[in-house]
Amino acid sequence: MNRAKIGLLFRHEMRMLLRDRRTVVLSVLLPLLVLPAILFGMKFMSEWRTERLETTTYRYTVVGAYADSVRTLIARGELLAAGEPRAAGEARAAGGPAENGDPAESVVPVENGDPAEIAGSVETGDGDRRPASFQEVAAAMPDSSLESGDLDFYLDALTGSEADTLDLARAAADTTEPEDEGALMVTVADERYPGVPVVRVYYRANRDESRRGSALLVDRMVDARKKDRTEALRGRGLESDPDEAIRLSRVDVATPEQAAGFYFGRLLPLLLVFLTLTGASVAAMDSVAGEKERGSLETLLTTSVRRIEIIAAKQLTILSVALFITLAQAANLFVYLGLGLIELPTELDIDVSPGAVLVLFALYIPVAIVVSSLLLLISAYAKTYRETQLYLLPVFLGLMVLTAAGLLPAVSLRSLIAVVPVANVSVAVREIMVGHYDIPMLLVTCASMLLAAFLMLRWSSRMLDKERLVTAQDMDEADLAGGAALFPRRVLLWFLGMWAIVIIAPSNVDALTRLEGQWAFNMFGVFFLGSLLMIRVHRLDWRQALAIRPVRPQVWLAVLLLVPSTLLTGIFVVELSSAFLPFPEEMLEQFASELLPEDFPLWQIMLMMAITPGIVEEMAFRGLLLHGLHRRLRPVVLILVVGVIFGLFHQALFRIIPTTYLGVVITTVAVLSGSIFPCMLLHAGNNAFAFLLYRYGVEIETWPPELLLLNLPVFVFALYLLYRYRTPYPGLLPFRKGVRAGPANERMQA
Repeated sequence: MNRAKIGLLFRHEMRMLLRDRRTVVLSVLLPLLVLPAILFGMKFMSEWRTERLETTTYRYTVVGAYADSVRTLIARGELLAAGEPRAAGEARAAGGPAENGDPAESVVPVENGDPAEIAGSVETGDGDRRPASFQEVAAAMPDSSLESGDLDFYLDALTGSEADTLDLARAAADTTEPEDEGALMVTVADERYPGVPVVRVYYRANRDESRRGSALLVDRMVDARKKDRTEALRGRGLESDPDEAIRLSRVDVATPEQAAGFYFGRLLPLLLVFLTLTGASVAAMDSVAGEKERGSLETLLTTSVRRIEIIAAKQLTILSVALFITLAQAANLFVYLGLGLIELPTELDIDVSPGAVLVLFALYIPVAIVVSSLLLLISAYAKTYRETQLYLLPVFLGLMVLTAAGLLPAVSLRSLIAVVPVANVSVAVREIMVGHYDIPMLLVTCASMLLAAFLMLRWSSRMLDKERLVTAQDMDEADLAGGAALFPRRVLLWFLGMWAIVIIAPSNVDALTRLEGQWAFNMFGVFFLGSLLMIRVHRLDWRQALAIRPVRPQVWLAVLLLVPSTLLTGIFVVELSSAFLPFPEEMLEQFASELLPEDFPLWQIMLMMAITPGIVEEMAFRGLLLHGLHRRLRPVVLILVVGVIFGLFHQALFRIIPTTYLGVVITTVAVLSGSIFPCMLLHAGNNAFAFLLYRYGVEIETWPPELLLLNLPVFVFALYLLYRYRTPYPGLLPFRKGVRAGPANERMQA
């Protein structure tokens, strides 16, 4: 490559970029100002919230037959919060709880309290604490007043007899055996002693005043009842405070800076990657896709400059923007936090040293290279500026998922996450922000990121040197023809839309939160209907699109061997994935119980979780998705891409890797057999086998490793049978460039 020509093109690209005000604002000024704006916003919001809490008077009302005693209890609690214990004692003597006469027997349990809130006082600007202010107001309809905002919360005070009646009614409604009175009494006793009054606090968790005010008042009432208990015990000869019998305390050995760094370090990677993507994507879209629309790229291709030199210059332009954003954010961290230019609240006070800033910048240099290479590939692959924006969405989502690894507290840098690009940097930043420098693992992180950056640069250079990716002229024929010719370019957009529906719909439709509703919607509303729409819109031959082809008898034997062996080899994949993304056993057990309810009959589970997915999902993934991509990707890449997309449709994070492995195996069967029918059998058989083992309590994880290793030869032999009696998927690209397809494949194409 000619460095002089590259330098000339690079300077020209930078001049063109800086002349465009829109690009300068979005790529340079906006990322430069975002972090200071966020820091100033956090400071302003903290000060505003503190001032608001200092001046807020929480409005409430008390209703119910036990209301007078509760008002007396609140009054004593306010006196205690104000530091007047003697006055509180006098208030108790004047009008204590009336029921049962003895305060030791009138303990008031409080439902729906939030003990995590700092209750009883409000932090002021000078470090002092002052009691919060409460005002009881009259409200004829407390529910409506709470809804409209006239009340911050209200208390429903029930006498002991009313509470007993209510608990008995609840137990009768919940139990399946109402005649068992003993069980009802045990249930009531577990929740509350019979005859004890109850105060229920109603508040709005979506309003700050309602949530905090109710928690503050609850704690005041609890403090007053504790004092009642202590005085009652002293009246019976027990002079010591029961709370002093065993002194318990929690000591946080982490410094405030480390605690703030842990909080801020989890969000910083997401912010940096987001800013790098948004800023560099503007320059990338205009660099290649924009020139295609303007027609200036063809003029550049007529010069003596080689294409690899054009690619290198554009790569340097996008990389310069990405590195500038990274450097600007590192400088922002040092200037605003390291030098203390912005005085953050105590809980967000972060100690950022110059060394930490340098390490963060060094970690994000390869991240900027990877991001710039991805953006250049997208810009060159797309034909128009608008098409580039569509392709940015999956890249953006994928990088955000990797970056979110830092949000998982259980993921440590001393695990296999250290070799996962982007995710390792996210975890490393979190540890650096708390002052933990694990030098060996930081070196591993840097090495893996540099390797990923080198591979991305090499890939982009090879891909962008192709005529069709630089000019995209061969796409015009597909655009004009439409239909089946356009389907390979649109298939990923179809599946992106289906994925978005599967993710978003259950959270917005109550009926889809139940297992039956979600199964019916996903299977028939998304996969089946989506497959029919793709066939209809693009006028596809349904037999070819769904791979409706016969197979040899030996293939069925191979698939029957793969059903148990794929599941057993998948155990190793699950163990390996747990090293990347460890999840608590309780969460896994809860997910399994929700997925396979005990009250569902076995035939219904098999229909919903084995037979239907085996047919409908295979139509979508090994049918239309494989058909749309098989002429664009080489077999190995094709198998991996289809498997990964299959895994991403299974929403739970810990299921993505195991289901991706299953998708890779099933896609391998489709590529080697050329038919969808073996894939349906393998998919349904794998799910059915797994559910039967779970239903009857067979835990494969507890089996000896030697027994699981015996399964490996069966798995390999099944794959050998598939390869030996293969009838490859028609129209596959050769495995390597310059190598013709095999005779069997040629016969199938003929």
